[in-house]
Amino acid sequence: MKNIILIILTISVTSFLSAQSISDALRFSQTETASTARMAGIGGGMSALGGEFSVINVNPAGLAIYRSSEFTITPSLDLRTTTGILSGRNDSESENASTFNFSNVGVVLNSQPKGKWRTSNFAIGLNRIANFKENFDFRGQSSGSMADQFLELANGSGGAVLAAGDLDDFLAGPAFDAFVIGEIFDDEGNLVEYFNDFQEAEPGAEIERLQSLEREGSISEVSLSLAGNYRNKFLIGGTIGIPILNYTQSRRYEEFDPGTEFDGNIPFFESLQFTDTLHTSGVGINVKLGMIYWPTPKIRVGAAVHTPTFYSLTDFYDTTVSYTLTEGGVTESRSGLPFEPRNIDYGFRTPWRFIGSGGLIIPKVGLLSAEVEYVNYNSNIYNLDKDGNSDFDLDREEVVNEGINDELGSAINIRVGAEYMIKRFLVRAGYNWLGSAYNDRDASRSRISVGGGYRGDRYYLDLAYVRGITESEYSPYDLLDNNAEQLVNRELSSNKILFTLGYRF
Repeated sequence: MKNIILIILTISVTSFLSAQSISDALRFSQTETASTARMAGIGGGMSALGGEFSVINVNPAGLAIYRSSEFTITPSLDLRTTTGILSGRNDSESENASTFNFSNVGVVLNSQPKGKWRTSNFAIGLNRIANFKENFDFRGQSSGSMADQFLELANGSGGAVLAAGDLDDFLAGPAFDAFVIGEIFDDEGNLVEYFNDFQEAEPGAEIERLQSLEREGSISEVSLSLAGNYRNKFLIGGTIGIPILNYTQSRRYEEFDPGTEFDGNIPFFESLQFTDTLHTSGVGINVKLGMIYWPTPKIRVGAAVHTPTFYSLTDFYDTTVSYTLTEGGVTESRSGLPFEPRNIDYGFRTPWRFIGSGGLIIPKVGLLSAEVEYVNYNSNIYNLDKDGNSDFDLDREEVVNEGINDELGSAINIRVGAEYMIKRFLVRAGYNWLGSAYNDRDASRSRISVGGGYRGDRYYLDLAYVRGITESEYSPYDLLDNNAEQLVNRELSSNKILFTLGYRF
């Protein structure tokens, strides 16, 4: 039975939109560094220069630059457009999503002890380090069906055909209850295999398909930081981060036979609907340590290390399957549901991060900054060995973690930027290059940013605009035969505006 379960999991683990998946591991471990407008405008790479609240996300030693106490708050507007194109002769579908939030609120408390330690600063704040908001649709005609996925799950491989009562409770089981798949018995009444209506279709027969997917949520991190400046030469700092994660994904996927009711492309088949909902929530903890060295007052180099974030998460997952067919002139619809929605508690660990940075201050002109980050995404790990979880969960943990190790690899992220001073006014520009997390394909991303600011005696204002484009491939379901899968080209265009107000006291 364990081998049968592993076969099913191997087929289905990337198909589920439920959590404990490779895509969610990547989603929860790719976070932002810039939560303030100045940091965003300069490309997020000024951790060696410090004096900016966002550096506690990267190199907390930069907190030691502060010579006064400060309060900062950053409202932001995130505008996203996602375009999906189903492979074949199909038009693109675009959906917009917008989010207004506070990406940063925090306070720095400065003290200047006597002796060789020039400053000893403490900071507490809340920084938004990930935004999951997205609406993603596609529509078009192509061959194949999600019913083929249900069929693979039921038939297994190597003779691992499951009895109806042993089918999984969220995909093949509901599909069987809705008549998407049916049983074939031999003359002795033994179950031989399952079938679906698409096996009777002509090769290449096309159906209409569409999907609407909505994602919401974020990761907001509570940060407690402490840093000191030793003789204006050596700065050290540390941050305890407590990320709070909330993520919701809702999907409605539909298929239709474009033919007439009695003369369709697929015998018997009229329509199929599949919906699922996932909600993930939880809290984690991590530590960030950093140092900065000043070879000269104008040149600064830094290094930082981030421990993994150790999350304790809870999932709620539910699905429905509906199917309509016409047989003997009679049209009938059936639905299948899980026995009950799934609730599961589990652990998740993100990778270590290693960061090197440098900065150059040009007196009365401005500054230059650069930062390089190394992260190995295949060290993401799920832990489903919790009270109340089953052997099935432990087997799934093994399959998913092996998939992460096989598919994900290490990446280099580069952030560079510049700031130009015109008396009290500042102009900024930055660029990010984020390396691909996958071993077998290029999924690198890039972002550009511009910004400006004003420095008063007690207050300051900063504004930034960040634009990025992410291209990827998406499939609404997965099959052992990759050539039979549906392929959707997805392009996410993000436009983010940040406004920071700061006050020194």
